[in-house]
Formats: sequence, structure tokens, C-alpha cells
Amino acid sequence: MAERQGKRMTAEQRQRELPKAIIKWYEIKKESRVACVVYEEGNSARIAEALEEMGLQVERLALDALETNAGYQGEGYDIMVAVDILEYAKDAAALLTHIKSLLKSDGRFLLAADNRLGIRYFCGDQDFFTNKNYDGIENYRHLLPWEREAAKGRAYAKAEIARFLETAGFKSRRFFSVFPRLSNPQLLLGEDYEPNEALDIRIFPEYNSPDTIFLMEEELYPSLMENHLLHGMANGFFVECPLNGAFSPINQITLSGERGPENAMATILGSDGIVKKRTLYPEGKEKLQRLIGNNQYLQAHGVHMIEAELVGGDLAMPYVPGIPANDYLRTLFVQDQEGFLRKLDAFWDIILHSSEHARFEEINWEQFEPGWEKRKKDDPNKDKWKIVASGTEKEREGLGAILKRGYLDLVSLNCFYQEDDFVFYDQELYLENVPAKAIMLRTIEFIYKFNDQLDGLIPRIELYGRYGLNEYRSLFYKFISEFLNILRDDDGLSDYFKEGRREYGLVQENRRRLNYSGEEYAMIFKDIFHHIKGRKLYLFGSGNYAERFREKYGEIYPVVGFLDNDENRQGMEVDGLPVLSPSVLKEMNPAEYKVLICIRNYMPVVRQLHRAGIPNFSVYNPYLAYGGCHKPEAEVQQKKYNVGYIAGVFDLFHIGHLNLLRRAKEQCNYLIVGIVTDEGVIRHKKSNPAIPFVERMEIVGACRYVDQVVEIPLNKGDTDEAYRQYKFDVQFSGSDYQDDPKWKAKRDFLQRHGADLVFFPYTEGISTTLLKDVVDGREERKND
Repeated sequence: MAERQGKRMTAEQRQRELPKAIIKWYEIKKESRVACVVYEEGNSARIAEALEEMGLQVERLALDALETNAGYQGEGYDIMVAVDILEYAKDAAALLTHIKSLLKSDGRFLLAADNRLGIRYFCGDQDFFTNKNYDGIENYRHLLPWEREAAKGRAYAKAEIARFLETAGFKSRRFFSVFPRLSNPQLLLGEDYEPNEALDIRIFPEYNSPDTIFLMEEELYPSLMENHLLHGMANGFFVECPLNGAFSPINQITLSGERGPENAMATILGSDGIVKKRTLYPEGKEKLQRLIGNNQYLQAHGVHMIEAELVGGDLAMPYVPGIPANDYLRTLFVQDQEGFLRKLDAFWDIILHSSEHARFEEINWEQFEPGWEKRKKDDPNKDKWKIVASGTEKEREGLGAILKRGYLDLVSLNCFYQEDDFVFYDQELYLENVPAKAIMLRTIEFIYKFNDQLDGLIPRIELYGRYGLNEYRSLFYKFISEFLNILRDDDGLSDYFKEGRREYGLVQENRRRLNYSGEEYAMIFKDIFHHIKGRKLYLFGSGNYAERFREKYGEIYPVVGFLDNDENRQGMEVDGLPVLSPSVLKEMNPAEYKVLICIRNYMPVVRQLHRAGIPNFSVYNPYLAYGGCHKPEAEVQQKKYNVGYIAGVFDLFHIGHLNLLRRAKEQCNYLIVGIVTDEGVIRHKKSNPAIPFVERMEIVGACRYVDQVVEIPLNKGDTDEAYRQYKFDVQFSGSDYQDDPKWKAKRDFLQRHGADLVFFPYTEGISTTLLKDVVDGREERKND
């Protein structure tokens, strides 16, 4: 605990804290004699730390010694804890039998273990012990002897754990289902309890191997609940085993251990109808008092809040047996759109009156937009909101009411619908001077999340228009992001989340791959230049994707024509090339041509070509880099790396940029350079590029050291996202970032994936910022 006092925890320290939440919510009397089983693998040692941080005297019992009955004999413990232990036991039933013998007659055993039949494994996650798919689901039946030895452990299913406990003499036991996983628990549900709210927007799934996931786990929760499968397919279990006493009167525990010591909480739903909010660290005690203050403030402004009071160090409130407002609004949406809009209007009215409105002349508009403190002096948006605020009535209406206190959690997710009224809870934080529309935008996003059916009834863009959200929606999202960053403190764990949370596009690609054999998938989506040399190349589609293909690869692979199903386009010419009907392929020898599908919605065309018996086609994705477009490795002088990658703005191209590119090319056969867009420079660097994006692309692309220039997507430009797209062997960067913790995390990520990050010496005396200052100085002297 001392390391947390007076200073902010590092990302590594916070990551070490995550598993502790599985035990920190549980009440244990200070005078209890407590033992924690520990092992060199897993998180058991951290659980022992957590118990000590709870003010308990803890004896650590080594798993190896327990299994050999060495040194631990006789009863005497009030509480024994084993988290991440059962998986490593040589004989699980024998271990549990020994543990029972060490407990007092009225003692209590707390066990937590992974579930080999967890829903995440059916979604494509790899087994923690074997690093392969489905081994646990198959009960490890197909492991070879050397694989069993290398695995070091194994997971069990619920019935197996119950059988071990029964054999050991733990006749009284209650399972809690754990989501998304034991190493970062967010939700525990009693096995005899079904939550009355949708879980899809409450749980953030995490995985051992997010790159292999092919299903959206949270979208399966409603069906699992409806068919009574949720508990059996939980991703882990917390088991309470009292030898002579009652179970804890608790149905559900929601945990936010990832939020850091000041904000980490447990929300405990008791079977007695009382909800308690409990801090997981002493640093969070002040937050409970702030919650009461926020409740009182909102009630004074007409918001119906659940009454709360401090009881024994916890914040206690009655359980409201109403319908979760988000579920109520979704159901009403489907059944009665007009009624839904009336209720949503009422919700909007609550938001508008939740705080006093700031007068426009009171607001410091230069510091209004989140992230203003990172702004550079040449940021073109510096005075944007001051201009809007002093502009026409219509421009001011686009911003709408500015709340002095913006409670961005005042949304349908933190609310019940009861007796024709919305009743709110959990208002932990507010920001000052927040557009009310940002809160309404967040509510609409929650209503539509993971529910495409609703977009078919009323497209969300219509609701954006109804509440005037369209014009400055990007600003409202910035307020939401700022709020979530403060509430969750996500920045400190961003690299951890990237390692464990799946990426939507990759999930879709993995799912698509299941529809093809391995060879067929590679031919259609990966090795798109296979069977292309010496053949006539036709592009199916003549729009943006086709144009981008020709820009990148047209000189290497000349196109002879376009294919299009639109009869109105057939017979036309695009850049001197004919647009033809796909039927012309039937008259040709398949060995004479290759078709590249160059449209976004490619699946109908794939099916069309399959049905027509056209074998030689592939799908082109302009956002991917393809290995077959440059010289094969055997034809080039081999260097340390094959494919290299550099990301940058490359504004006012100078000798430092040239040195970086030359040094990179000296170490790799093929160099890809990602260029930040103008919007990306303005948004992330708070500066205005002197040279437009298109020209910067042309300048860098003209450099002889560069093999390919690519656009860095606005919201997907980090190292992990670039690596997943281009699968490079190394990323190069200037040494000015070498000691930056975030760049060290990037290197760790790449090295875990078999790639590397190399820093080159920074060219002294030159930078884009210096050049801009020189130019600005000359302009100022010219104007004097």
C-alpha cells in the first residue's frame, strides 16, 4: 500500500492490482486467522497481497508443501483462500481434502478457478495452458504427452469442481459466476440468481488471445440467460464453502478494479434488498462522500435519485425493483415508436434541468474543448468555439445548453423506470461546462448498442437530428471520452486492454475465414496476386477501390478492363479502359485472366462468381498491404528485416526525415511509411500542418528509400493496429521517443508478436517545429 501513497500508480502497478478485486469485496473479520494458498504460477501471490492490504494477518501456504503434506497439519484457520490454485494441483480432490482438514469446524473456504467451458472459449479464445483453441472444451483429450507436460496446468468445468469439493467434504457450497475473467473480474453472479438487466453493455470481454476471436461474446449473453446456460458457461467461478454457517447474503457483485485505487469500487446487491457500494482501497473513501453530495445536488434540480446513506463504511441504498431504463426504452422502441419518442423527450428534459446553465459569456472558450491544454500555438481550431459562441443564433443552437455540472453518467444505463418515472443512481463524477447534448448522445448510443434491429425502425441519425446532435457531434464525443478517461482512468491501462480486448474488424475477418477452407481463404483474401502474372487483369468495380488499386499497383499489374453488373455502365470507358459485363468471362479460358473484386460489399460478387464457375478471383482491400506486390525475398539483397514500418506526419520534409528513411531502408527490404492525415495532426498534435496531406504523401512517396506510402486512419493509427494490418517485422522511430513509457509499451507489444521496434539517433538541430518557428519569425519581421 505504501507505494500508492502520495503518487500515481504506474500502468504496470495497476495491471498487477486487477486480479485482487476477486477477493477485495469480500468481508472478513480483522481477528480471523487467514491462510492463502500460493504458487509460483498464476495470481495467487497477488491475492495474498490483497488480503494483507485488507488489514488481515495472512499465512501463505505453498501449494507444493500442501500436496506433499509437509509442514501443514491440524485445524486452526477461520478462512482459507485458493485463487488460481486448483488449475495447478496434481490431485485436485486430495488438495481440497487437505485444505478442509486445516479449517476450524466453523471455518470457511473461498475458491476461485477458471472454467474450461467458459463462453469465451466457444468464441475462439485459446486455452491459457496450451495456447491452442478448444483444448479445454475437449477436456484436454487430444494433447500429446509432451504437450501435457509443457502445459503445467489445466482448467475444470463447474461439475468437476463441485465433484472435487464434494469428495473433499465441502457439502455446503455456493458458486458465483465470474465475467469476463478471473484476472480482471467485472461481474459476479450468484448461481441461483438471474440479473434483471441486459449484460451486453455492462461487461467488456477480455481474452488470452483476442486475435483468434470470431464471435461477439456479449451479444450471446441474452440467449444464454434465456436458455439458463449463463452460469454453466461463465468464464470463471468464485466458490464460497462455509463448513458450519450461512452463505453471504449476496446475489451480485459489480467490480471496477481497473479504475485505480481512488475510484475502484464494488457494488454489492444483497438478498436483503440493500445495495452497498464499497471501496476496494482506502483512497476511495472520499468518493463515497462525493456520491452523496452529487445525489443531493441532482435531487435539488428535480432528478429522481435513489436515496443513499453511509452505513459502516459502505454507501447503502435500497434496491429498486423497477425495469432497467435502457431495457425499458429498447422494448418500447420496438413496440411503440411514438411512445418511445415521448419517453425519450422526457429523458432529454431531465438532462436539460439537471444543472444550472452556464451563460456563454461566462465560459472560457479557448479552454472549452477537451484536450485544449495540448494545443499548439498554430492550432487552427484555437478560436473555433469562441467564434461559434459569438455567432448567429443558429450556430449557438448547435452547441445547445451548456450545463455548469455535466453528469455524463446521467444516462439510461444508470437508471430504472418505475411508476412512470426515471430513477437514477451511481452519479460518481461531473465535468464543468458540458453541452447537455453530449449526455443525450451517450444515452442514444446505449439504446442502440449491439441492437441493429432498432436502426431499421428509426435510424439513429434521425434521433441525432431530433435533438440537434449532428453539427457538433465530434465535440460531444470528446466530452464523453474525457469523462470516461477520468472515470475509468483508461489511459494507464490502454496497452493492457489492447492486449486482451478483441478488435471488431479482426473478429469479422476471423468469422469470414470460417466460411472457406484454408487454401481458399488465402487465395481470395490474402495472396491476391496469386495467378496474376502473364494474365489479363480485370477489376470488378470501377469506383474508389479500383482507383486506389491502380494507384498502388497499376504499374506492376496493368489492368485491361473493368467488370460491372450495372447495365448502364457496361460499354462505357473509364480512363480509356472498357467496362464489361461479367458474362464475358464465360467465353474465356480461366487460365488467361484474373479478377480482383474492388468494391466494399464484396460478398454478393463472391457468390456470383462462385455460381458462375469463375475460379480465379480475389478480393482487394485498399487498407491492407500485400506482400506479393514487390520483389520476392529471394530476388533482393537480404537485410536484417524483411518489411519495415515508419509512422509520422512528415510536414516540411527535412534532412532529419531523410536520415530516418535512409537508415530504415538500410535495415529492411521493403519499407512502408504511414502518413498522418491533416485531421489527425490537428486532433492529436493540436497543430496545423503546413503541407497538406496529399502533398505530404506525394513527397514521401517520391523518396527512393520508400516502397509504399499508406494513410494512417484517424482513429486506428497506433502501433498495434498498424501491425495487425501490415504484419511488418520492425517499426522504426526517432530516438526522441526512446524513453517514453508508451513507446516502451509499443516495443513490448511488437516483441511479444515476433516483431521489433528500433530507434534511430535524432538528427540534432532540425525539426518541423523549428522550421515553423523560423518561417513564423520571418513573417513577423516582414509584417513589422
